[in-house]
Amino acid sequence: MKLNRHSKARLASDDGGILVLSAFLLIVLLALAALAVDITLQSGDRQQLWNSSDAAALAGAALLPDGLAAEAQAMDTALANDDELAGDVNPTFRCLVGDRNNDGQPDADEVPFVCDPGADVPASGPPWVCADGICTAPCVPADGDKCNTIVLETEKTTDYAFAPVIGFDEGTTGIISAACRGSCGAALSGPVDLILVLDRSGSMTNESEVPVGSPNDMDQVERASLAVLDFFDPAFQHVGLAVLPPADKLDECDRANPVEDGRFLVVGLSNDYKDTLNYDFDGDGTDDVDSTSELVNIIRCSTDGGTTNLGSPIRDTAAQTTELNDDAFSELLNNGRPGVKKGILFLSDGGANQPSSHPHPCEYAGIQATAAKNQGIEIYTIGFGVDDPGAPGRMVNCDRDEAGPYGQILYPPDGAPVTRLLADMASQPSDDNCTVATTDLENNDDDNFFCIPKDEDLADVFLAVAIQFAQGSRLVQLPPGG
Repeated sequence: MKLNRHSKARLASDDGGILVLSAFLLIVLLALAALAVDITLQSGDRQQLWNSSDAAALAGAALLPDGLAAEAQAMDTALANDDELAGDVNPTFRCLVGDRNNDGQPDADEVPFVCDPGADVPASGPPWVCADGICTAPCVPADGDKCNTIVLETEKTTDYAFAPVIGFDEGTTGIISAACRGSCGAALSGPVDLILVLDRSGSMTNESEVPVGSPNDMDQVERASLAVLDFFDPAFQHVGLAVLPPADKLDECDRANPVEDGRFLVVGLSNDYKDTLNYDFDGDGTDDVDSTSELVNIIRCSTDGGTTNLGSPIRDTAAQTTELNDDAFSELLNNGRPGVKKGILFLSDGGANQPSSHPHPCEYAGIQATAAKNQGIEIYTIGFGVDDPGAPGRMVNCDRDEAGPYGQILYPPDGAPVTRLLADMASQPSDDNCTVATTDLENNDDDNFFCIPKDEDLADVFLAVAIQFAQGSRLVQLPPGG
């Protein structure tokens, strides 16, 4: 069969159309390849960016509230994970607190001891942004603000492999990661075993120094201790109590299991302090703790009087040859939960003058604290009104130590200030040893030593210690616009 001229022309036209269609389909296939390959490239870069950004935020949050150190650590971590991020990481900070009643306002009892965005930020309203039970406000460490959250805005550019053939050379991915240190608007969930070691010596209730109608020092200690129990969750945080001087007069308390006089540990680690909420310790109309708990009961009726032995409540050398859990050290190691963080919150207002068996009582206290720290026990110390009432402007001294690291030879004429000892006893020892009369809370470097005058609210300090001890860093989701 022969094709006529018109048929040949039509076939030639079809061939041309097929070539055009093939070329178009080739472009479409290349575009699809570009989408498939380059989207995969950008998706991989996005996941890597998430990982790097989250890790950097967590690393930075671990150093809060030291904003300068947190920012440096976050930047170092981000660049160590991905050196292409140089210039594309923008750190900012927030104060993140709870809104547990969901009224759209930050919980008043969390500012300033959880975080403090500064005097320029009101207690409620803008710039606070609240949603899902938390509130955030801008926070600037360089202005002296105490921030608990770091926010990293990161960007990464992906160079496309195939998309340039259709006019797209690269794509940019942006990520926001936020990490918070502390309670972060929620109850503390980190399990801890904590022993409160409380000074109840005579100087703690010198009625002659307390104005009529004002709480005495032991009232402050009681309220602060119960504030910690109110804040803690007994499912996670177990608490015990040791006292100095050692137990006596505790038969005056309505105790189910009286403690033998002479013991420093008066209540072992327990978690029954909220079994039945029946005691409103702060007068806010809400019952907070269980008054039938041994721990709550003894905190409420701690008596005073006696000498000041700063070392034996931590670790009683005389009891180490027995099987008695007579001190915080023995209780934490023998009855603490395996794998759970262990700590001591230690408060005193005076210099050591016991035990009589040791020639240098302050040095003895330092030795016992070191023994505890060497076993992984974290120690927080609070110097509570440690300026000498008999000599305004001067600290209480280690005047019973003639020699040794706190004695009169190194610190003439009266020995080292007891604040030097308390700072050294703490984990993360501090140079901030309150060498001038205490006029304000001193703990600006996030160490484990606090110094506070007796006219300040001790509960704020106890809560700050509790949060610092039980806290960790975790990623958080900020409220929209926060």
